[in-house]
Amino acid sequence: MLTTQTGRLTTLLVLISLALVEPCIAVAQDSDATYEERLASAKSLLRLNRYDEAVKGFRRANELREKKSAECYALMSEAYLSLEAYKNVIAAADKSIALAGGDTQLLLTAYNNKGLALMAQANKKDQPKLEAAEAAFREALKLKNAPPVLRYNLGVVLMQLYRDEEGVAEVQQYMKLQPKGSYVGIAKKLVENPRRARENFAPEFSFTSADGEYITLEDLKGKVVMLDFWGTWCPPCVASVPELRNLYRRYSKEQFVLIGISSDFDEAKWRDFTGKNRMLWPQYRDTDRRILEAFSIRAFPTYIIIDHEGILRFQSTGFGAANLDAAVKRQIRAATQSVDAR
Repeated sequence: MLTTQTGRLTTLLVLISLALVEPCIAVAQDSDATYEERLASAKSLLRLNRYDEAVKGFRRANELREKKSAECYALMSEAYLSLEAYKNVIAAADKSIALAGGDTQLLLTAYNNKGLALMAQANKKDQPKLEAAEAAFREALKLKNAPPVLRYNLGVVLMQLYRDEEGVAEVQQYMKLQPKGSYVGIAKKLVENPRRARENFAPEFSFTSADGEYITLEDLKGKVVMLDFWGTWCPPCVASVPELRNLYRRYSKEQFVLIGISSDFDEAKWRDFTGKNRMLWPQYRDTDRRILEAFSIRAFPTYIIIDHEGILRFQSTGFGAANLDAAVKRQIRAATQSVDAR
């Protein structure tokens, strides 16, 4: 009875929430709506992650201010950032900065979004863009009540610019100011190894294999790891099994680990298939899609190779195991040379 009542209460709360939000959103379609009404409507869309519609809403509101609303531009930069439209983020942020006057909150939003967009465009490599991102974060940090996350963002950019000592200091300041912040976990790893800001390190993962072995990425450090994202329902995945089996046999005596990450829902079918096809390497059925999401897997099969330091070095999607042997061999050679150099 309690569960039923709780479910009904949850449904009621959702309906009340929608009843409050939807009229506000509907205002955006009203040609007679005021600036304040259109702005409120667009903000509601932004909160609901309806970014395309939010951008349109902010534009309509901005028109009623002769396209001179610093708030509309700042919030547009927020929506564009979620859409990964980085050029638009920068353009909107610059307009907001030019119009914001002494509005600290709008300036903080605009400078931070501009810095994040420049970082994304730089892709860890473009020094001028990284330096521009640094400048944006530093401008934001001059403002009153700048949030600690700006210290984290600045620290990451400095590490990407190979200024590790400065970067570590900023990240440590972030952890001191916000010890329970969202980025504290990764911040600690960056302090331990600033290369994480520059290199494409694999996301942390762990699982218990079909054979009952608990495996983590940390456990595999020093080895070359190949992840096979597959499913019994996927014809190209099934066709690739013989070559994967050969790859496993070929390098089983090397510092190499092959891991199968299945997208199957049917456990019995999965276990039967892996058994009949002698897939002796560690197998895991990712029922909650945790590892699939961590690696942003959207197509099958996908093969990912992680080097002995935990850095992503190779990714291939589609039929067959083309170039896998050469990629594995290259990373095993690099791992061996690293050991020999010690």
